[in-house]
Amino acid sequence: MTAATAKPGMAKESGTGKAAIKPLQFVGLGEVLFDVFEDGTATLGGAPLNVALHAHQLAAVLSVGEGVLVSRVGTDMRGNEILQSLLDRGMSIEYVQTDPVHATGTVSVFMRNGDPGYQIERDAAWDFVAYEAKLERLAETCDAVCFGSLAQRSPVSRRTIRAFLQLAVNAVRLYDVNLRRDTRTLERAYSADIIEAGCASATIVKVNYDELFEICDLFGITNGHSRSENMLAGVARRLMDRLSISKLIVTNGALGTTFYTEEGEFHGNLPLVTVKDVYPVGAGDACTAGILFATVLGFTPNQAVDLGNRMGAWVASDRSATPKLSNEIASYVTTLVGSKAHAGGLLEKAI
Repeated sequence: MTAATAKPGMAKESGTGKAAIKPLQFVGLGEVLFDVFEDGTATLGGAPLNVALHAHQLAAVLSVGEGVLVSRVGTDMRGNEILQSLLDRGMSIEYVQTDPVHATGTVSVFMRNGDPGYQIERDAAWDFVAYEAKLERLAETCDAVCFGSLAQRSPVSRRTIRAFLQLAVNAVRLYDVNLRRDTRTLERAYSADIIEAGCASATIVKVNYDELFEICDLFGITNGHSRSENMLAGVARRLMDRLSISKLIVTNGALGTTFYTEEGEFHGNLPLVTVKDVYPVGAGDACTAGILFATVLGFTPNQAVDLGNRMGAWVASDRSATPKLSNEIASYVTTLVGSKAHAGGLLEKAI
């Protein structure tokens, strides 16, 4: 296998001509914060952190790599807690910057009709992620990176994110759009420019059902027409054409996820999960992590969506957005790797 044709995670062993496994790196690039709920409880959050942590847990099952967070926290108690939490979960804090001026980010989360609303504090430490030389090496060598819109509300972090993406040419680049607005002030943390640039930089774009139609309205694709399930595929394809998206993930809560590619659309299987209480915060990020992980490892789109659906349902059953990986998910991933459809010997050392 030549360097030009090596699969993700493969590197040519110097002087031997043999393919050696390079530890995979799944980067979450952007905000890290605390979600503060109405009852006063606070949990670690931020989509890039959630995705990186879940990918880290999945990689640990197979001993194939790590999740890496690129973000910024304040030199305060919450910042210290985030750093310690990452260390406790076995993750590196090498790329988590500390900010002596700006506080660690917080988002107040409140539920309305079963959906989460957000009050997002401005000028948080993650609004000021600085571009550092060591990020260049990470961008050039990582296997996947997940980024969103929220951290790009600030010009400082936006420049860093875009510079990183320009160098991450060999990585799977997943743009998890995550349209966030302050529910109380209605202030948007995104713009048409941010969305269009994000789609142009990505190899995969992920939205939820509501975001799909909101983006289409923003770009004049649907012109505010009523939304319905039977319109989903057509609207998704029109968005893909308008923004030159080759792969689009659309999540739809309990109805599961659809993965649109140039070859078709894939749905995976819906897990049979019955829970008394549903906690939607972070479920979409878990789904993203599952699909990203499976894509890098070379699984089929159906298998990727299947894992994403399982990850999302599992997190929706837990109050935390980042619970420890369940035995059921770990067993399922191991089974996937052991199947005939696994990634062409990529994981032979892990199994």
